Amino acid sequence: MGRWGIGTGYAELRRRRAERQRLAAEQGWEFREESPELAERWRDAALSGGRDTPPRARFVATGALDGHQVTVFDRVDGRGGYGIRTVHLVELPRPLPLVVVSRNVLGPDRLLPLLRRQILQKPGHHLYESGEEAYDAVHLVETTDPEVAGRLLTPAVREFADDHSWLEWRVDDRWLCLVGHSGPSARPEQPLAVLRSLTRLVDLIDPALWGRPRPAHTRRPAPAAATPATSPATPAGPAAMHRGDPAHTGVHPEAAAPPGFLPWSTRLPERPTSSPVVCAGTLYQNAGQHCYALDALTGEPRWRHDAQDRLARTPAVAGDTVYLVGEDGLLYALAADDGTERWSTRVGASAAPTVADGVVYTVTMSMFTLRHTRPSTLVATDARTGRRRWERHLPDGSCSAAAVAGGLVYVTGVKGQLGAYRVKDGERVWYDDNAERYLALCSPSVADGTVHLGTGAGLVHAFDAVTGKQRWGVEVGFSAIDDSPAVTDELLLVGDFRTGVHALNRSDGMRRWHLAGPHGASAVTVAGADAWVVGLARNRSLLRLDLATGAVHWRRALDATGGSPAYADGVVYVTTARGTVLALDALTGRRPARRRRRRLS
Repeated sequence: MGRWGIGTGYAELRRRRAERQRLAAEQGWEFREESPELAERWRDAALSGGRDTPPRARFVATGALDGHQVTVFDRVDGRGGYGIRTVHLVELPRPLPLVVVSRNVLGPDRLLPLLRRQILQKPGHHLYESGEEAYDAVHLVETTDPEVAGRLLTPAVREFADDHSWLEWRVDDRWLCLVGHSGPSARPEQPLAVLRSLTRLVDLIDPALWGRPRPAHTRRPAPAAATPATSPATPAGPAAMHRGDPAHTGVHPEAAAPPGFLPWSTRLPERPTSSPVVCAGTLYQNAGQHCYALDALTGEPRWRHDAQDRLARTPAVAGDTVYLVGEDGLLYALAADDGTERWSTRVGASAAPTVADGVVYTVTMSMFTLRHTRPSTLVATDARTGRRRWERHLPDGSCSAAAVAGGLVYVTGVKGQLGAYRVKDGERVWYDDNAERYLALCSPSVADGTVHLGTGAGLVHAFDAVTGKQRWGVEVGFSAIDDSPAVTDELLLVGDFRTGVHALNRSDGMRRWHLAGPHGASAVTVAGADAWVVGLARNRSLLRLDLATGAVHWRRALDATGGSPAYADGVVYVTTARGTVLALDALTGRRPARRRRRRLS
């Protein structure tokens, strides 16, 4: 019967049929119920569910997308539809020999050598290795022409494919093919977004493979040519981003709610994929492939931007521009007033962008395995033009946003390493590699010459921001700290994965108070003498805390698990897993009246 059960499988087939018909109708594509030819052609593109049940190609949609001919269908193995994989195809300008790129995310020592031996036993098949040790350690490239594989798998192509976490993709004759995962895990896949990513991959491939000359504009001038003296900075104005500011302190200017403010809530049509950002009277919230701009005082929609791939990181706003990073590795600059795109450039799938002094800093997210960590890149992009100023190779890999303060950029490695780089040219100033720390997803927070960092082992460290010398380190709650600590004049406020909120002395790390939470707590947001956090049972409560004592002034139940709250102009904002965006008076916590609750379509 398989993993799903027959009834569940048939329901999944009905759902996919309806979605595929809707996609074809929206795009003006051809729709077919089934294609025996496609089933036979791509029979070997994925493991079959059984020898006696040949795969079928169901719900086929074919048409043009971004100047390419594309096809998407569901490969169904077995009866009842319990073995389903979505197959995405993009037609190439000319046929190419077989090249299959597989990635082993666990990277055990024995599996790759075994697969290599199996490939070498196939007549006419060869192995290709890029010569880059980190890449070859987790990738297996099977080809019938190693020379073509080498010309195809340029660094740009390899990086783009890895940014999308594709376990296997192939070039086979006239087609670029990607087969999705099987079973319920395939539900989040959005065929249109996947196909768009594949068309971009085709555009990245060396045009010489199609017998075409390289365009003269493909090589830009050296990044050093774009300097602050020759490139205008972002206009002066308000800014907001991950953890509030470029230094990630989590502290906001205190204010009273505007006269006449009424609490409100809005239900988005999609699940939020980041924390909200509020700047100059507008709330920006990413959900799925969209960025929504809402009036911060009323919740009324202002605009929506449709990206090409999922937007999973907190937006950044500086002056009159909103900056977004998509999982396809594109950095977007949008007009804050209407959401129109000003420019986009490829930086790689990155953590949340940080904007400071006319520069956008992004850190590519690392792929880390049991034995191997893929390097990351720190990229500085001109905020006005989108041109790259400089980039810095980070051999440790990183999964956190960069913090900027005092002319330096601070980046955390996945095992807790901490480095400081000059904003001028990316040169490393100092580096700390303490072997006691591991698996750090926390972005550093910087205040008054000190860098603060939480780790996956429940440790908090403080470093001199100029020299990198460690000032103190303490164990907080025996649980992972994934969010940047909030930094006030006297306190460091830390929300961890399991034990709740901890308030520490900034000077020596000694504990002031602890608010226990059975399921941990979100990042802490501070304004004046108060703090707001999401915590308690299943993180379904928004709380206002007294900074001095940790006493709870009020708590408000949420309709689902909530993310880290945001604060602006006397109002606290929080989003939940059900798509609700909630705005409350930060001091009173008064709930919105029923008439102030709406749903966006």
